[in-house]
Amino acid sequence: MLHTRVVYLRSAAILCLLIVIAIPELTVALKDVYVTVPTAVKRGDSAMLACNYDIENDTLYTVKWYKGRREFYRYTPKENPAMKIFKLPGINVESTLSNQSHVTLVSVPLSITGKFSCEVSADAPSFHTLIHTAEMEIVELPTQRPIITGIHSRYRLGDVINGNCSSDYSKPAANLTWWINEIAVLPNYIRTYEVQKHTEENLESSVLEINFIVTYQHFMKGRLKLKCTARIHEIYEQETEKVIEEDRPRILASGRSPDVNLYPFDQPGDGEFDEQNEQYLTHHYNKNASSTATAWRLDSKQAVKMAIVLLFVGLFVRHTLTNNNIDDTNDDNRNYTRIKIRNRLELKRNHEQWQLQQDFPTTESLSKNR
Repeated sequence: MLHTRVVYLRSAAILCLLIVIAIPELTVALKDVYVTVPTAVKRGDSAMLACNYDIENDTLYTVKWYKGRREFYRYTPKENPAMKIFKLPGINVESTLSNQSHVTLVSVPLSITGKFSCEVSADAPSFHTLIHTAEMEIVELPTQRPIITGIHSRYRLGDVINGNCSSDYSKPAANLTWWINEIAVLPNYIRTYEVQKHTEENLESSVLEINFIVTYQHFMKGRLKLKCTARIHEIYEQETEKVIEEDRPRILASGRSPDVNLYPFDQPGDGEFDEQNEQYLTHHYNKNASSTATAWRLDSKQAVKMAIVLLFVGLFVRHTLTNNNIDDTNDDNRNYTRIKIRNRLELKRNHEQWQLQQDFPTTESLSKNR
């Protein structure tokens, strides 16, 4: 019984060894199939699709390419011709730049955006087949830079900056970003509108609003730089900048407070807005709120300077008044002294006359005595 089992196990081992030697495909086969395609391609450009695989010691039977579920390219080494191209709307294969591992598409249109698959099959007897899929997007780029609207050229501390950045028609809509002095704006400063779809052109556009109160940290040497960037994947990036000057209060020679009419740029006008093109969703100011918000203010530095000036003016006035009072007092004292001296001189003169009369009496006085 034991001898029978040993013979059976030995026979099974020999059979397995013969199978391995006779069919090497069971140990060495097709593997590692994956697709490499561009993430985004500009409309009208060329795109090269790569199908990578490891056939090892096996034999390649065929390579097939699909757009969605429809085959548009096949490469079979044992056939003549080895390359076959199937018509598919929007798919234009450049045969001279295509082979068993690469397919080149030329003049790509927007309509072929989607999934592309590569299917690799080994030859008989295994016909082992693997497939891998990747996605590619065809992009229509904007024809101009992003547009900034609603932003004036000068602002004062405490004013509200409110404006929009709009992207031109594209597919897909550009990703917009606001920057203040080369620093990305915080989310609570911005408002994102829904992407606008333009069905006739099959294109899209986007708008990003910025809204914040100007503080002294925003100005660097009296200037504030606003920037808006538009980006689509890794193939498009454009920017638009606007430099804002700090508007400091003006002290008039007459001492009057500056009239708000001296600053016409603070009065929201229609010239900064593109009202005819509704795609930009340009924000319009509330005139009453704007005039209140842009009332004349002094920043902290100007307030300190004004306080110092007023202090010196007050000290000067006080010193002047004090000197005038001293001068008046001195004048009164001098007048009093002159009157006193005059009275003394007159009293002395009267006394001297009386003394003369006593020492030398006149004839009239003698007759009276007689």
